[in-house]
Amino acid sequence: MTKPLQLFKEMHRVLKPGGVAVMSFSNRCFPTKAVKVWLDSDDTGRMAIVANYFHHSAAWADICALDIGTLKGEGFKASPPGGAGGNPFQVLLSSFASIDPMFVVQARAKK
Repeated sequence: MTKPLQLFKEMHRVLKPGGVAVMSFSNRCFPTKAVKVWLDSDDTGRMAIVANYFHHSAAWADICALDIGTLKGEGFKASPPGGAGGNPFQVLLSSFASIDPMFVVQARAKK
């Protein structure tokens, strides 16, 4: 991804209001192809980098970062901010979780 802010702006442009964009990644990369800030960051820092791409690119809401590599498929019921009950997207993601590192940052398009 050589122009992340442009990519995130375009995702926002093509989504309907309320549409959700999801960026997923692991902590594995090719060091020769990653930018220095990515290489210098830990897993939490990388989730923050992606969340900041959402924040600084367009009018996104409900930006949420998840470490799905540590989730267990059973019993995971995350409540979204300001809402009650489990987020179906988070529950679905947890069913695919394993011991492999995997991270998701999602946001909802405001228009």
